[in-house]
Amino acid sequence: MTIVGYAGRQCLALDIRRRYPMTWKGVRRPILGTCPFATIVPEPPVPHIGQNHPQHHMRNSAAFIVPAVILICIVALFISKNTTNVQAPAGYAAYIVNKPIVGKTAFADVITGPSSTGLSWRLYGDLVSVTPYSYSENFGTSEALIAKDKLAMTGNAHIVFKIRGSKDQIRVYMEDFGGLDEAHNPDSVAQLAYANYIKEPFRTLIRQEFAAYDGLDVPDNVGTMGKHIASELTDRLSKTPFEVLQVVIGNAQPPQVVLDQIAFKVAKTQELARKATEQSIADANKNIEKANGEAAGERDLAVANKRAEANRALAASLTPELLQYNAIEAMKGSERIYVPIGPSGLPLIATIPDAAAKKGP
Repeated sequence: MTIVGYAGRQCLALDIRRRYPMTWKGVRRPILGTCPFATIVPEPPVPHIGQNHPQHHMRNSAAFIVPAVILICIVALFISKNTTNVQAPAGYAAYIVNKPIVGKTAFADVITGPSSTGLSWRLYGDLVSVTPYSYSENFGTSEALIAKDKLAMTGNAHIVFKIRGSKDQIRVYMEDFGGLDEAHNPDSVAQLAYANYIKEPFRTLIRQEFAAYDGLDVPDNVGTMGKHIASELTDRLSKTPFEVLQVVIGNAQPPQVVLDQIAFKVAKTQELARKATEQSIADANKNIEKANGEAAGERDLAVANKRAEANRALAASLTPELLQYNAIEAMKGSERIYVPIGPSGLPLIATIPDAAAKKGP
């Protein structure tokens, strides 16, 4: 039998069958400490030697299975926490390191997306964007660009660059140019790298390029200036993981006061040009009229000269005989003709002196 004793909240169950005889009358005797009461619970018959005891087997199985399940869960949790699959999406590369439980972190590999490492033991990766980045640099009135003719210019320039995509360059970028970052944000890391390694050389080259041109010539040469800046910056960054793709000079102009003066000068120049054009037109019209008048006078003079020449020729040909002949020819066919008759019976022909000849000197 089993005697179960209760002491406070604790229950003491002891199998005293093998320790005490059946005649032990210890119903009210405490086994350990003070027990207010005890209860006698009859036990099932004790099996004979060689018989299996199901209850004992169940207790032994439970005692083995529970710790095994707990151990399996702990091992599975440990493995899942230390097994990783580093993925690199399209447009990115992944810088992968191995972080052992004991020992130092070491470089493992670089993969380019889209790809992944598959399930691996304690491999961790940081993404690096290999797509182009674009940044702008503005130059206002407080930091104006000084042209060759000392004219202060305002403007901006844009740069497009990217991180070289080879494995060696990705590793150099991550290990030597600040790629490893606690935030693990590839865009913020690239922006910080631009500020540390590209920004100031870029701004310096912009100032130098503006200083090579007169202020008013800059807008006509922005394409050439951008190409020259890109070439110079490429040479300076040749030993870095940064590749310059393009440089564009944006808005470039003098201050507003200078623009107003230029606009005023242009307006005056246009007005003078308009007046000069009008004067040229007036002079041309005058010359045309003069030429037309001269041509008309010359034409009339030529007509008069021709007429005078004709008259002189006609006068030279008018002899008395010719006049008499013409008179006779004119009388032919006439009914009546009144003409003075001279002694010879022919019409009289005489030269009548004019009035000036009659008056005399």
